[in-house]
Amino acid sequence: MKLVDAIQQYQAIIYEVELGDNLVRLQARKDLTHLSAFLTKQLGSDAVMSLMKEAQSAAQKQKRSK
Repeated sequence: MKLVDAIQQYQAIIYEVELGDNLVRLQARKDLTHLSAFLTKQLGSDAVMSLMKEAQSAAQKQKRSK
């Protein structure tokens, strides 16, 4: 798996979950666990936390703009 792809998938899932999308597939939620582990191994936990906060922030902005 390419690192950039893993980051994009991770942030996309976090974004959708943060928006409250209950239709996020169960598989996507399982993928989140694997992506998190992979990214933590590759980048470290601080970087993964930053990626998560960035995606959550973008989702919150989207919610407020509606």
